[in-house]
Amino acid sequence: MGIRTSSHRLRAAVAAVAALALAATLAGCDRIGADGASPSASDTASSGPITVVSSLNQWGSLAAQIGGGDAKVTSILSSTTADAHDFEPTAKDIKTLHDADVVIVNGAGYDAWASKNLPSTATLVSAADIVGAMDGDNPHLWFSRDARYAMADALKDAFARLRAKDAESFDANLAAWKKKEDALEKRIEAFGKEHDDLTYAATESVAYYLMNDMGFEDKTPSGYARATASESEPTAADVRDMRELLGDDGVRLLVNNPQEENETTQGFVDIARKAKTPVLDVTEQMPPDYADLTAWIEALFDTVEQDMDTCRAPEKDCPTDESGDSANAGNTEQDRAVNEGDD
Repeated sequence: MGIRTSSHRLRAAVAAVAALALAATLAGCDRIGADGASPSASDTASSGPITVVSSLNQWGSLAAQIGGGDAKVTSILSSTTADAHDFEPTAKDIKTLHDADVVIVNGAGYDAWASKNLPSTATLVSAADIVGAMDGDNPHLWFSRDARYAMADALKDAFARLRAKDAESFDANLAAWKKKEDALEKRIEAFGKEHDDLTYAATESVAYYLMNDMGFEDKTPSGYARATASESEPTAADVRDMRELLGDDGVRLLVNNPQEENETTQGFVDIARKAKTPVLDVTEQMPPDYADLTAWIEALFDTVEQDMDTCRAPEKDCPTDESGDSANAGNTEQDRAVNEGDD
């Protein structure tokens, strides 16, 4: 879903768009750009929490952290089995959007159904606008640390403009979020410095930004990657190249998107497991086991860290559960809490 836009390009885009202070108006909505500016947003006289509606639960969870008790957040799409591209909002979903004070969309063509149903009075916060991503770019922006930080700042600014009296609370919430996110980023940075042989292939480019941030090199055959990015069928040669890569121990990790699973991708997973290559399942929407986006990404990182430290070439002595997945791949926050309590 979308081309494999590099994290370096995304980082440059965030800085460039912020420097240019781009802000625009779409469908009559106040649109929050990279500078956090809104053409006509002002403190409202309304009492009670800000009504926030997010197209996706991963951005909705971030909004809930920044807004705290001063924001009531609803996420329309939270299923890990639904395809955001093909999602059709119900009449209830559209009404929910139209009742919002703030609407959050991902953009970059990922959730066009939300962008087409924007209310005329709400403040719009678009991740794609903030980082300068366009239709055709890799749209899985929530896995980019740069996009997460930029969105957190933009949400704080949007909330403060609507509720100036609660600005200090929003600042405190943002600081708490950054403290937690900074701790995770320090771990990820240290991991990348400690490993110089990190390679992976992916059945679909859902986690490209995350893997790049961890220091992994994407070895997915170019023909197969282009086919999945354009949502077309890979050729027989593309499939063969991917099979050979996995069968020849060509990568340290296979990233699999269960939401885009089919007979071909399942075959890749089987080959990887037979070769004792860890398989990391990454859904597009945040699973219900996790309270927020940072916790989800931390769980994915924990899994990768354990797999890379355990499954080191040439031994590749990888622990597996009964299904063949990496031993830590299914761990939830609750599982880790129990394990920590046993220490």
